[in-house]
Amino acid sequence: ERADPAAFRRLLAEAPELRIVHCYGPTETTTYATTFEVREVAEDADSVPIGGPISNTQVYVLDARQQPVPMGVTGELYIGGQGVALGYLNRPDLTAEKFLQDPFGDQP
Repeated sequence: ERADPAAFRRLLAEAPELRIVHCYGPTETTTYATTFEVREVAEDADSVPIGGPISNTQVYVLDARQQPVPMGVTGELYIGGQGVALGYLNRPDLTAEKFLQDPFGDQP
């Protein structure tokens, strides 16, 4: 689900001294996988960036063939690195379907 840009704008207006960090991570990562320090949000923004990967984490935007897409092209987000779970508890079928070997790095 997308973060509400209006909520970030309100918080920035009401508490400008706060350091706001937008963190993103699906359940399959141990905490979060990316961060973005929010300093401002444009009035016409319909989303807030999820930022870049945290340490020991890789993120990729891939197409349907699991190949990287050019910057700005829509794709699916894949996450690799030390913070990714090893799989789903007692669900080897789902684990095999959703967890892939990282073709771009050393981590599964």
